[in-house]
Amino acid sequence: MSRGLLLALIGALLIVRLPSLAQPMGSDQGLYAYVGERIRHGELAYRDAWDQKPPGIHYVYAALRTLSPRDVVVPAADLAAAALVAALMWVIGSRLGGPLAGGVSAVIFLLLSDPSLARLGGVRVRAQSETFIALFVTGALALTLTLARGANGAQGAIRLVAAGVLLGATFALKYNAGLYVVVVLFALAVTRGLRLRDAIWMAGGVLVIPLALFVVFWRGGALNDLYQATIAYNLQYSGETYASRWDMVRYLVTFPLQHARVDALWFAGGLGCIVLLVMGLWKPGHRSLGGGGWVPVVWVGIACLSIAINGSRDLPQYFLQAAPALALAAGLAAAVALPPLPLTARWVIVLVVAIGIWRAGDDPFPKLAATVRHDTQYLLGRINRRTHLARYGGARDSDKYSALANRDIGAFLAANTTPDETVYVFGYSPGSYVYANRRSASRFFWSRPVILDFHREDPRYGVAGLRADLERNRPAYVVLQRHDWSPDVQDSGPFFMSQPLLADWLRAGYHEVPLAERIGGFDAWEKNVR
Repeated sequence: MSRGLLLALIGALLIVRLPSLAQPMGSDQGLYAYVGERIRHGELAYRDAWDQKPPGIHYVYAALRTLSPRDVVVPAADLAAAALVAALMWVIGSRLGGPLAGGVSAVIFLLLSDPSLARLGGVRVRAQSETFIALFVTGALALTLTLARGANGAQGAIRLVAAGVLLGATFALKYNAGLYVVVVLFALAVTRGLRLRDAIWMAGGVLVIPLALFVVFWRGGALNDLYQATIAYNLQYSGETYASRWDMVRYLVTFPLQHARVDALWFAGGLGCIVLLVMGLWKPGHRSLGGGGWVPVVWVGIACLSIAINGSRDLPQYFLQAAPALALAAGLAAAVALPPLPLTARWVIVLVVAIGIWRAGDDPFPKLAATVRHDTQYLLGRINRRTHLARYGGARDSDKYSALANRDIGAFLAANTTPDETVYVFGYSPGSYVYANRRSASRFFWSRPVILDFHREDPRYGVAGLRADLERNRPAYVVLQRHDWSPDVQDSGPFFMSQPLLADWLRAGYHEVPLAERIGGFDAWEKNVR
C-alpha cells in the first residue's frame, strides 16, 4: 500500500468527521464547560464548583472556552485531537515496524475510533478526559521513540522532559492515567535501553503540572475539597461497581473479550495483540519488530488496567484511552504478519477480519453514515435547529441528557433573570448554566453527590451543605430534573422534594411556575420576592 494512498485515506476519514462540528456538547462536556467558566471568572474547582474529575479537564475546558464560547469548540477539539493522534500514530508505527505500520495504524485509528460509530452520534464521548489522555500518552510515546534514532545530550534530555510533561498532564486528567508512564519507560527500554538519567529527566517533567496544580489548590485553601472530590468520591464511585477485589480482577480479564464483541476497534486491536504476542514468543528476534512488538501489547494492557480502575459501569468514555494502543496493535500486526504470506492468504485474512469488524457491535457503520448525513443536512440548512438538537438525547425514558432541554432551560433562565442573579438546576443538565450564562447558587451544581449525601460528616457537604449554599445565595429560580439517575440512585427532582431540609426551604420561599411546554421532564420554582 503506497504512502499516497494511506494519506488519501487519512484525509478522507478526517473529512468524514467534519460534519460533527455541528453537534452540541454532551452532558459531561457541559459540566466541564461550567467549571471552566468559573475558572475563567477567577474561581476554583471543587471549592466553588464541585466535580469528581481531576482538575486537568477543567483547565482544558477553560482554555477551550477562552478560544470560543460556542458548542463547536467541543467537537472541534475532538477532531483536532484525532488528527494529532493519527499523525503521532504514523510516527510511532514507523519507528516500530516501518512506514506501512505507521500509515495503517493511523487509518485504523481514524476509521474505528470515530465517535459517530456510537449512540447519539458520539456526542457523549467527544472531547472527554480520555480523549486528551490518549493524545498526551501518544505524544509522550512518540517523543520517547525518537530517542532510538540517536537523539542524545541536550536534545534527548529536552524530549524526555517534554514526554514527562505530557505524562504529568495525563495524571492531571485522571490519576489512574499515571500508569501510562510504564508504557513509555518500557518503550524506551526495548528500543534504546533505559538509563537512570533518562528516568530522572522524565520524572522531572512528570512533576511540573501536578506540582503547579498542588500549589494552586493549596493557595486557594481547597486541598481538602480536591481530595474529597477526586480521590475519596472516586474511590467510592468505582468501589460501588465491585463486590470484592477478585470481582475487579474478573472484570479486568473479561471485559476486553466482551468489548471485542461489540466494538470493531477492540476486535481488530485484540486480534493484533494476539498476533504480536505469538510473534514475540515464537520469533522474538523478528527483523521487522525487535522488542518493539511488545510495546502495543503492554500499552493495551495498561489501558485495560486504567479502565478497570474507573469501575465496571462500562461507560463509553472510559474506553477511549485505549484507542491508539488498539489501532497500533492492529496496524503493526498487519504490517509485519501479512506481507510474507501468499497473496491469496492475505486477501482471505483481510476479508475475514473485515467481516468481523463489520459485524462487531450494533450496526456501527450504518449508524456512522446516518449521523454524518444528518449533521451535513443541518449544516446545509435542510434541518431546523430544534429538530437537530432533538436527535441528541431525550428520546428514551432512560436518557438523563437532552441537548434540546439543556438549551431550552438555558434560554428560559437567561430570559427571566439578570446576570447578577444566581440560579440552581438540580439534576444532570449542567449545560443549562453555560447556555444561560448564569452562576449556580451552589457549588454542587449537579445532583449525584448530594443524593448520595457524600461526606455528610462535613456540614459543607451533602443535603445540609446544599441547603446552606441555597440559603446564602438565594437563587432566582430552582429547576428540578424529574428523571436522571434511577435505577442507580433516586432521581433528582423526587429526591429534592423528599428531603425536608430542601423541600421546606423551597416551599417557604418559592412558588412553582410552568416552564415552556416544550421542556419536558423539568419543574421550575421562582423566588417569591425578587
